[in-house]
Amino acid sequence: MKRFRTSLRLATAGLLAALTGCAVIETPRPAPQAPEGGILERPAPEKPGRLKPMPLRTFSVSTQCKFKDEAGNFGSATVDVVNSKVNAFKAELTMPKRGTCRYDLAQFRQTQALPSIELAGTRDCRVHMWEQGEQVFVGFANCHQLCSPASAHDYVWPLLIDKATGHCD
Repeated sequence: MKRFRTSLRLATAGLLAALTGCAVIETPRPAPQAPEGGILERPAPEKPGRLKPMPLRTFSVSTQCKFKDEAGNFGSATVDVVNSKVNAFKAELTMPKRGTCRYDLAQFRQTQALPSIELAGTRDCRVHMWEQGEQVFVGFANCHQLCSPASAHDYVWPLLIDKATGHCD
């Protein structure tokens, strides 16, 4: 019993020592003093760096590409966008042992051009395209009905297109 109490005291002392090392003690700052016979002036506030919104600008990309990734997924895409207007879009993405998804512009209508492109399909199916640096991303959301089997959509990753080369991943 005595050994237990000693161990408990040592553990408690160690815990308190560790917690004390983490404590932050604030020292009070002296109140600003007014100059002799003068008025105390409030210091000018620092101007925080204000983030400016990104400018809205259209983008263009045109490619017919094929890809295969490290996981064995493969596919092909035809994308033609001029000034954020989609003229052609067709993609077939295959995930081995999972299924295949097929997207065609005829199944969609363009509902948005800026700040990113949105193609709306049936049952809340959406394709989004946006520019980020030198790449264009094509993302797919809620498009289970365009996949066989429908569960294949759960394994679809965004398509990345390099604007300079037209290569896609």
